[in-house]
Amino acid sequence: MIFRSKASESDGAAQPNTILGVGTSLRGTLMVHGTLRIDGEFEGDILNCDRLEIGEHGIMRADIEVKEAVVRGRVFGDIRALGSLEMKNGARVEGDVAAMTVVMEPGVHFTGRCTMLENGSESVDLGADHVRARS
Repeated sequence: MIFRSKASESDGAAQPNTILGVGTSLRGTLMVHGTLRIDGEFEGDILNCDRLEIGEHGIMRADIEVKEAVVRGRVFGDIRALGSLEMKNGARVEGDVAAMTVVMEPGVHFTGRCTMLENGSESVDLGADHVRARS
């Protein structure tokens, strides 16, 4: 894992402060404040993450609850985002998705149901109560 704090990346978003690199495999629970980028393999839970980026080589086997997500790799599990979910060309998502905004580029393989969230009552609660409930 790499921990950083720098400016922006190619798509204009803040550069990840936590990176799980190519060739790395991790299983467990991660509590990440800020942006997490996964270019390796991860299986488990991610808590308190503002932005999750799954790189083109990234493989995620988990249900995801974040504020926003960008998927370029593979996700096997459900994705729930308070804000936006972007699935980029070449992404593969097998699971249900729910978000305020869903963007799916041509070339995405998606198997599951898509639910558009309408307001804060359906949104993800990423506060301390959520962390305790999952523990």
